[in-house]
Amino acid sequence: MSQYRKGYIFEKKSNSYIQEILETFKNLKFYSIESRGSKGTADIVFGIYDIKKKNRTWFGVQCKRGYISGPEKKREIQKASKISGMKLFFSSPKKEKKTEILIEPDLKDWIQKWLKD
Repeated sequence: MSQYRKGYIFEKKSNSYIQEILETFKNLKFYSIESRGSKGTADIVFGIYDIKKKNRTWFGVQCKRGYISGPEKKREIQKASKISGMKLFFSSPKKEKKTEILIEPDLKDWIQKWLKD
């Protein structure tokens, strides 16, 4: 299987996993846009809408099957914010169990804070 195909599969899996997280918030509507083979900031962009407050925002997800250091993640997050105002998250396989996905920083926590503001 090609590296491109493996990346494609991981992006699809990440998108599904994040949608599962978003579905747990009952007052939230959302959509996602996948960016195949892009060299841009994010592989997937999510638009979210709080039905109660009629508030919208969006965030990006960079999918990485391999290792990416903490400092590199910080640099990319800061760059995304500075260039496009995007809140950026990273999706990668969990170290302990490669079949599960880790989203960094904590997506649920960020959404809960956004909904409260």
